[in-house]
Amino acid sequence: MLTKYIKELVDLVGVSSREEEVIRYIFPKFKEYSEDVHVDKLGNIILKIPSKKENAKKLMIFAHMDEIGFIVRKIEPDGFLRIERIGGVSTQILPGFVIDLLGKKGVVKGIIGTPAHHFIKPEDKFSVPQVEKLYIDIGAKSDEEVFQMGIDVGTFGVFESRYLEMSNRIVCGKALDDRAALAVILQFLEESKNISCEWDIYIVAAVMEEFNIRGILPAVHKIKPDAMLGIDITPSCDTPDMYYNDVVLGKGPALCYMNFHGGGTLAGVLPDKQMLEYAEKIFENAAIPYQREISPGIITENAFTLFENEGIPVCNFSIPTRYTHTPVECVSLDDLEMLIQAMKEFIKGLKEDIHFGKDGDYE
Repeated sequence: MLTKYIKELVDLVGVSSREEEVIRYIFPKFKEYSEDVHVDKLGNIILKIPSKKENAKKLMIFAHMDEIGFIVRKIEPDGFLRIERIGGVSTQILPGFVIDLLGKKGVVKGIIGTPAHHFIKPEDKFSVPQVEKLYIDIGAKSDEEVFQMGIDVGTFGVFESRYLEMSNRIVCGKALDDRAALAVILQFLEESKNISCEWDIYIVAAVMEEFNIRGILPAVHKIKPDAMLGIDITPSCDTPDMYYNDVVLGKGPALCYMNFHGGGTLAGVLPDKQMLEYAEKIFENAAIPYQREISPGIITENAFTLFENEGIPVCNFSIPTRYTHTPVECVSLDDLEMLIQAMKEFIKGLKEDIHFGKDGDYE
C-alpha cells in the first residue's frame, strides 16, 4: 500500500493555496480511521483519534499537502508566459522542464523555454537564469490564443507528474516533499488501528507550507496541542555534489536537532530537549536505525508553531531526500518503513505522566 499511496499522491496537483485535489484524496481516507475529521477554511484536514482518558494530553502529528509551483505574472503579445515561483524553486534546473498549467478549461502543457545550445554565448553557458527572464511556451502565437486556452495572469502551474521505481527500493517523483510523509501517515494509520495511547492523537494534513510556512496555524489554534511532531523531508547528502552532513538514503529517518533559515524568515527549530530524548529512546529501544540532522537552509512549520498558545514543545522526524524541490525527488522505501515503525513506537510509549517542555516546579 505504501508505494500505491506514493504513486497516487505524486500524481495529484496541490500547489500552495490550491490543495483541493489532495484534500479530496486524503479526507475520505482519514474518515476510515475516525468519525472526527474536518477541514478548516484554509484547507487543513484535522483527524482526531481520542484516547480512553478524560482530559488527555494532545499530540499533533502533521505533514503538508502542498507543493512548489508557479504562477503566471505576464502574458507577452506573442503568446509566451512570464512566471513567478511559488515556493523555493531553483531556477538552476528549470529550463526544458514540462509544466502543467491549471487553466480554466483544464490542464495546459507548457515548456520552460531555453536558448538552443548551438547559439548560447560562451559566457552564458554556465550561468543560472534569473526568474524574470524565464518563460513558458504553450504553443500559442498570441496573447489572444492564450486567453482562449483558459490561461491568464494568476494561473497556477506545477511540474508535470512523474513516478519512477529505481534500484535499491528508491522511488522518484515530483512533490515527494511532502507527499512521501502523507503516504507514511496513511500507512501508519492502516497499521495502527489497534494501538492504544494515553494521549489524544491529532493528525493534520496541512496547507501552504511551501509558500509561507504558516498555513497550519489555524489547526494549531483549534487543537491547542501539548506537543507537536512534524514529518517532512530533508536533503540527503549521498550524491557526489552534496557534502554538508552525513544524512543519506537507506539508513533510517533523521531526527532533527536544528534547522534554520536566515533568508528573510529568520526562523528555525531547536527542538524540545525532553522530546528529543524521548525520541532517541524510542529509536534505540526498538532498534530502529535513525540519523542525526543539522540543517541550516531548512525551515518547517514548527519554526512558528512552537510560539503558539503558551509555547508548544516540538520535534521533527525527517525523510532523507535526493534532489529536493525538483520534479525528480528521490526517497528510500526502507527509510519510510522505518519511520512508520518509529511513529508507532512513539505513540505506544506516550504515557499520561510524560511531560514535554520546560514548565514545571523550579522551587
